[in-house]
Amino acid sequence: MGRSQIAEAVFDKITEGKHVVMSAGTWVHDKEGNSKDGQLLKDIPGAEKIIITLNDIGINASENKRTQLTPEILSDSDKVVVMAESHTIPDYLNNRKDAIYWEVEDPKEMNQEETDKIRMQIENLIKEFVSTL
Repeated sequence: MGRSQIAEAVFDKITEGKHVVMSAGTWVHDKEGNSKDGQLLKDIPGAEKIIITLNDIGINASENKRTQLTPEILSDSDKVVVMAESHTIPDYLNNRKDAIYWEVEDPKEMNQEETDKIRMQIENLIKEFVSTL
């Protein structure tokens, strides 16, 4: 939880909003399988580290909402960046020609320092990606 939120916010900041970007998760549910689609980041236990790491670079993400990835969301996409664990990737996302797969650990169980390192890793990947646009 949080990688796509970080990526969306950082991409939008780096590109100064010149491109449309959207964060969506492959599994936006609780442990019982109940949908958490639309849940605000500030209302998610454990998301404080994501909010703090983005605040550190001048981004307020507390009001960002979680979104469940769907085939419809992908229908208008030029590129799809995937950072999810392989067991959570839906079939409709596998083997897409427009998909880029980044190996980024989930910061869910990490402390603040480790979460900050994940943000920096994502920032570097985005800068590299943006240079190809």
